[in-house]
Amino acid sequence: MASNKLQITDLEFDTIKSNLKSYLSAQSQFQDYDFDGSGMSVLLDMLAYNTHYTGYYANMLGNEMFMDSSSLRESVVSHAKHLNVTPTSVKAPTAKLNFTFTPTGTPTSLTIAKNTKFTSSINGVSHTFVTNTTTSVPRTGTGTYTATGVEIKEGKILSKSYTVNSADDTQRFIIPNANVDTTTLSVTVQNSSSDSTVATYTDGNAVEVTTIKGTDKVYFLQEVESQKYEITFGDGAVGKQLSDGNIIFIEYIVTSGTTANKASAFVASGSVAGLTSANYVLTLNTAATGGADIQTTESLKFQAPKLYQAQKRATTTGDYKAMLLEQRPDIESIVVYGGEDADPVQYGKVFIALKPTGSAAYSTAVKTSIKNDILKKSNVVTVIPELIDPILYYLLIDTTVNYDPITNLTNENTLKTNINTSIQSYFQTNLEKFDQKFRYSKLVQDIDNTNSSIRNNRTTIKYQHRITPATLGLTATYTLNFNNALIKSSVVSTSFTASDGNTYSLVDDGAGIIKVARTTSGVVDSPAVYFTLPDGTQNQGTIDYTTGKVVLTSFNPYTITDGTTYIKFTVTPSVNNSDITPLREQILTYDVTDTESIVINMVAETII
Repeated sequence: MASNKLQITDLEFDTIKSNLKSYLSAQSQFQDYDFDGSGMSVLLDMLAYNTHYTGYYANMLGNEMFMDSSSLRESVVSHAKHLNVTPTSVKAPTAKLNFTFTPTGTPTSLTIAKNTKFTSSINGVSHTFVTNTTTSVPRTGTGTYTATGVEIKEGKILSKSYTVNSADDTQRFIIPNANVDTTTLSVTVQNSSSDSTVATYTDGNAVEVTTIKGTDKVYFLQEVESQKYEITFGDGAVGKQLSDGNIIFIEYIVTSGTTANKASAFVASGSVAGLTSANYVLTLNTAATGGADIQTTESLKFQAPKLYQAQKRATTTGDYKAMLLEQRPDIESIVVYGGEDADPVQYGKVFIALKPTGSAAYSTAVKTSIKNDILKKSNVVTVIPELIDPILYYLLIDTTVNYDPITNLTNENTLKTNINTSIQSYFQTNLEKFDQKFRYSKLVQDIDNTNSSIRNNRTTIKYQHRITPATLGLTATYTLNFNNALIKSSVVSTSFTASDGNTYSLVDDGAGIIKVARTTSGVVDSPAVYFTLPDGTQNQGTIDYTTGKVVLTSFNPYTITDGTTYIKFTVTPSVNNSDITPLREQILTYDVTDTESIVINMVAETII
């Protein structure tokens, strides 16, 4: 017997129509009725479409009611608002410049005005940087005018004003531009057009809401449509309430975000401190870093619950991550671990390794700012946060590629270039962040897939750490943790001079001892001649082949012979086709300027 009940579990159009036909066919009034060959078919189409669309919208509405299932950014932003989380805006790259001025006469001071413009070019694209504050340059006792670390940001300074009108129920204070760096936003309120008294308002989102009184001059930010931001003010209970006739003035920087990171060559677009380029010398203090794009929807979904859980306090590693990623969107990668996991163990500390977008590490000034402005406000008193730089380990790729010259539609040099691009693409996609492991098989596959003419490749892997001596000519201890099993006798360093004036390099004797062997033209002498310490021994340190831990206990280079400031310490994994796993704050990367970083040997292999 046919069912006389509608099936409501299926919302596809055809299924809905079929269910309706089955239902009507079971009714005595429509027995033996031709539903496909009459006007009833049109009515069934209409009912099925209506049901389908209604079900679709109901399903979408249900999805948007929860943050996890929301697909619209507006919905995710709204849910995050309930958790007191505001999406972070785009961030302008920041550089620092040094100036030495030689003005005519001897003024007491010079002034680098706000909105002084500079330009820099990256890959043929010009970017404008501006000063966001006014800098006074006093005359020193020696009569010089020097400004160090003058901060400039990429973008342009814009402004807008609003007049408060409570009679206008639709009035909103929306910043009219996209790509606004909200950290550069300044908000002032003038009493009225006839009263020029002006008060500066501060960001209420940055403080604990329970501490805000009804008289506090604060504003609040929230993201609205089209990824723009709206400014709201207090209601007299939480924050000072505005009055009719108040004039709101805002100023902010609109920026392109990440595209200007690494800018390092700057030229003033006009005068600086009222002087032409003939009267000052401009040098780079710090290249542009910190540029970031607006927080993505997926990132907001991930971070908002964790920020709410943390409640502006940092007690777990997850709290530190969520808080720093919220307030510093220019952080590309972060790892946090407790002192109990450090080597050696340091109880009472938490270690935070940060890699900024577009740079290997933050400057000392930025790390100090993060520590004082972010961590200090939320950190547990009994725990000391330590900000550390990423420790870079450089991969060295040596591959021999066999290819068929008959099927290869390009010349050998072009094929070689394409292989190089594939290797670099692997590095950029799969490495250069914390917790990213080198996968040997994936690299080999990417090389083979570069071109259909490639038959196979034989690839060997080495990797290196670079030691920068704290003080040349002074004995010190250095620890290098390669965190992987190593081949015996594979450890070697670049050259340096010792106290006797001869040139040496570090070598591995195969028995777990690091020695200093004399070199000629970068090659270890044969038979080997080792540097002898004052105590008569040749032991400069030890190596654990199982763990890859190297400890240099009596290392004392006097000069570095290759013109760099560091000594390269290269090792070979115990199994050539093995993966390489970095440790906590370590990052696997490559040096595009090093000719040994990627070595490609091409072999034409014709099968007759």
